[in-house]
Formats: sequence, structure tokens, C-alpha cells
Amino acid sequence: MDELATDYDDRVRNARENEGLSQSDLANELNEKASLIRKIERGDTLPSDEVQSKLENFLEISLNAEGSSGDDSEWSGGSSSGSYTLGDVVKRKD
Repeated sequence: MDELATDYDDRVRNARENEGLSQSDLANELNEKASLIRKIERGDTLPSDEVQSKLENFLEISLNAEGSSGDDSEWSGGSSSGSYTLGDVVKRKD
């Protein structure tokens, strides 16, 4: 799956509360343990791809980070054709 948003815990908690569900209710709906939902909402654990998909579908939210990652924004180089050579990505230690 895509990169997880840094505020995934808040998104899950807010969406659950907007639905009027307790953590136990949400866990039952997703066929998961309530302790897992608590850990996700506290930010103690990252949801697996499967659990992330269940949360997104049931709560109708997105847990993906918007935009590109920081690594991609720093990229420069390459040819105008869009293909890269080894020389475009390797930095010499001379």
C-alpha cells in the first residue's frame, strides 16, 4: 500500500467517533481485537495493509499520506528522455 499518513491515528479516532462507535464496536465490525484499535488510535502500532484497508473501507477515510515523499522531492538529474543512467544516481567519493 501507499505510505501511511503521519496523523493516521487521529483520522481513525475522529472517523470512529463521528460514526458514534466505541473502539470495541469498531473492532467487532472489522473482526479485529479492540486492543489493536486502541494501539492504532494511540499511534503505538501501524496497521497492517489488511487492517488499513478494512479501516479505510468501513470508515470511508484515507490513511495514505498526500503528495510525494520527501525523498522524491529532492531528486534532480536524469535526461530529458526520462531514463536514468548509473551516473545520474551515483555520487563519487573522490
